Order: sequence, then structure tokens, then C-alpha cells
Amino acid sequence: MLFKLLIAVIFLVYIAILATMMARRIWHHGRSEPTRPAHPEFDRKEEEVLLELRHVYKSFGDVVVLSDVNLRIRRGESLGVLGKSGSGKSVLLKLLVGLLKPDQGEVLFKGKSLNELDESELLEIRKRVSYVFQGGAFFDFLDVKENIAYPLRERGITDETKIEQRVSYLLEAVEMEGLGDLEYDKLSLGLKKQVAIARAIANDPEIILYDEPTTGVDPIIGKSLSRLIRKLNDQEHLTAVVVTHDLKCLEIVSDRIILLKDGIIYFEGDQEAFHSSRDPFVKAFIAGTRFEEVPRPAA
Repeated sequence: MLFKLLIAVIFLVYIAILATMMARRIWHHGRSEPTRPAHPEFDRKEEEVLLELRHVYKSFGDVVVLSDVNLRIRRGESLGVLGKSGSGKSVLLKLLVGLLKPDQGEVLFKGKSLNELDESELLEIRKRVSYVFQGGAFFDFLDVKENIAYPLRERGITDETKIEQRVSYLLEAVEMEGLGDLEYDKLSLGLKKQVAIARAIANDPEIILYDEPTTGVDPIIGKSLSRLIRKLNDQEHLTAVVVTHDLKCLEIVSDRIILLKDGIIYFEGDQEAFHSSRDPFVKAFIAGTRFEEVPRPAA
């Protein structure tokens, strides 16, 4: 009896070991991207407003770009910004990060008005907000890994081991493992954009602003970049604002869409509301056709 009990115990231990080994294999096989420790601040369930525009006006000379714009951007969401050329999309991004000041109204970060801050205080805000410029702003005198390491060195980090570990993580995150030693002229436009994204998240920002991230690349690369942006937004717990003309990009990356027209937010809603809209201007924008406004008859 004792012998049978011993055999049963050994058999159960053996089964437990096999189950553990199989579980580890499955877990490692399923890991397709680097993981990041949970951040308690991002795990809160309430919808915290990170950025807000209140009755914002902005003109350049006699040209009114934004007129009485009100917008709230909540933690963890990805906002897509659409509009014709000259509709104020890039101006909106620059207002959000304090690179421009409104003529009237307020821009707030976590409830604090940027209007009231001096340049040193704005610099502290900008450390929490990263900006991916349309051209990528790649430093052509640095290789890939040093481009990504640049903001870490600017922040005063001198521990080379920490820098190397962070750069290695970011290269993996943007799917560029083994390409850290490449020079500027060896990179395609798509890869340059991936480097710019890696550099933008190097300092662990809360918010990332993308200005036309898929411009200049073919549709296949554009789709790949869009999927990468969505993956990183989720993986890095980012709040994102994506300015683009690329509707396919917004279908992948955005939770909510705004459409600018004549200085105002003409449309605001989710993907379903946008694509099902019966508004003539929205329908023309989606179709990529010219919208001719019919003048109102005189009273």
C-alpha cells in the first residue's frame, strides 16, 4: 500500500513538472513583443483628462486657423485628427505641447494652464510629451542606436549599461533588432520613421504626438507603421494624438476622430460614427472627392 502511494506521488509530481514546462513554452512562444512593468498610475479606471483646449483661437495675420476650439483628451486614448491642408492640424499639435500659444483661450495639461507657465516650467511639461515630427528629425551624424540614446543623454543619464538596456528594448519594440549600428544613408524612409518613434518614447513620456507618421511611404509600409504605433500606444500606456491624411492609418490607431474645417471641430466621434456619417462634407472627405458648398440663398 505504501509503495503504491509513493508511486502515485511520484507520478503526480512528474505530471506537475511536465505541465509547468509546457506552460512556460506556450508563454514564451506567445510573447511577440517586449514587456514592460505595470504602472499603477495607468491602471486607474477613472477617465482622467490629460490635455484640454478651452475656447482656443489662433490666427496668423489675417488668417484665422482655429476658432473657439474645445477639446478634451483622456488618459490612454488615441485621438485621430483629420482635415484638409491648412485646416490647423499641425497648429493644434504645437498648441498642445506649448510650442505655440493661443491668441485667446487656454491649453491645460492635467488641469494646469500652459498660458501661466514660464519657459522653464513649459520645459518640464514637454518632458512628459513627445513629438514625432513629419520628417522624423533624424540626426544624420549619429547611427540608429545613438539617435535613440540621444534623449537619454540629454536627460543626464550617464550609466552606459542603463542606456544600452533601454536602447536594446526600444530597438526590439520598434522591430529593428540588430540594426542599431546602421547609418542614416542606409535606412529607408520607413525605418527612419521607426527610429523617430523609438527616440520619442525613450524618455517614457505620458503623451505622444504624431505629425503625419505615414507620409511619404507606400501603403504597405504605412499600414505596418500604423500597426506599430497602435502596438506601442498599448504597450507603453501612451496617450496619443495622431495628425494624418491617411484614413487607413486612423482606422488602425485611433479610438476617436476629430475633423477640422474652417477653424472649428466640424466632426467628433468614434470610428463607427465617422464612417456612417451622412454629413456631405464628411462623406466627401472619406471618399476623397472635392466638396463644393452650396451657397445659402439670400434672405
